Amino acid sequence: MQPNPLYRIDEHEVRALIRRAPWMTLVSHPAGGPVASPSPVLLDVEAAPDDGIVLVTHLGRADARLHGLLAEAPEGGHRMLVVVQGEHGYVSPSWYLGADAGQVPTWNFEMATLQCAVEVVDADENLRVLRRLVAHFEGPDGVALDISDDDNRGLAMGTIGLRLRVTAFDAKSKMSQNKSAETRASVIAHLEPTHPRLAARMRDAI
Repeated sequence: MQPNPLYRIDEHEVRALIRRAPWMTLVSHPAGGPVASPSPVLLDVEAAPDDGIVLVTHLGRADARLHGLLAEAPEGGHRMLVVVQGEHGYVSPSWYLGADAGQVPTWNFEMATLQCAVEVVDADENLRVLRRLVAHFEGPDGVALDISDDDNRGLAMGTIGLRLRVTAFDAKSKMSQNKSAETRASVIAHLEPTHPRLAARMRDAI
């Protein structure tokens, strides 16, 4: 992404974005060519504070093979780029007011690209990761994954658990910060009927 200090967000805000947008794209470049896979991803709440941002997720074994994760790690270890896409939407210049009128169309968005060192976890840890993922999305009254159940253990054998340590990131939240207060209010009003979550993010961000 093109750097712009006006839109840059810090680690605290990146963590918040990760919590809001846990369906991410995992990208790697093994010898056979680039590979991208979608997957649910959570912050690793058990990571030490000095470890920075650490993520946990899983891939199907077939996907993990395509990413080269079942082969011997290259020098420096396995690496991935994780793409986090938050709220986004088209912004028409017809919504601009005053001195902002007459400018070009744009797209408001929040997004982070995370460079990660990859750890393939063992089978027991993979089960714990799967249990956490299910518990997170099911909620307190939902279905729990019984990791002592033989059938669940058998199904888990078809997946590979990953711990991703973020080594660098590029993150932006572009929410019309470069526009006047009246233009921002106009953009929010126009987005509200069709993109209410983006309108809410604009109100929160500015």
